[in-house]
Amino acid sequence: MKRLTLILILALAAGNAPCEQRDRKREDPQERAARRQRERLAELSRQLARRLATPQPSETRAFLHKEAAALLERARQASPDQYRFDRLCRAADALLEASENILDSVQPEKKPEPDDQEEAARRLERSYFRLQQGDYFAHLSGANDAAAYLKHARSLYQQARSAYDSKQYRKAEKLGEAAAEIIVALESLAQATVRVPEPPRLK
Repeated sequence: MKRLTLILILALAAGNAPCEQRDRKREDPQERAARRQRERLAELSRQLARRLATPQPSETRAFLHKEAAALLERARQASPDQYRFDRLCRAADALLEASENILDSVQPEKKPEPDDQEEAARRLERSYFRLQQGDYFAHLSGANDAAAYLKHARSLYQQARSAYDSKQYRKAEKLGEAAAEIIVALESLAQATVRVPEPPRLK
């Protein structure tokens, strides 16, 4: 009986799939774009809710959550402008990724492998170079809290470097990635503000 029920459910699902596909094919391009925007906002909102559910967030994580929520609201308001909407969502997503990396950094360290130190060093180096772009993107973004973004990113990198010195390579990588994600958010905000930036001149 259970087998028959399962077969019927699968058959109904298979029968509905083409109908859903046909309905989506009949969608007006603007309706399709609006639906995709709603789906993206809903997914990012679910991610934010999961981050908010963790008890006693650090000062940095609380800041990231507050900023992500504000960016999602800005994205909703910017929905008629697909480009701006996309960049604001990318910025919110990057902040949520940074928060997740910070949370993951407190997990117990695994037994070091021979290549862990080199891998952590290379990742931190990439995070360091990303951090060097922070001032440029902060300036272009025009964000009121741009200085706070940079402060938290630099603090995370310093924590990552300290973890590396203590041979906590996993923690170092996670904190370094969190710092880099904050700069990604600033870059996305800069793109949302200035679509075609003036390329900087070498001094």
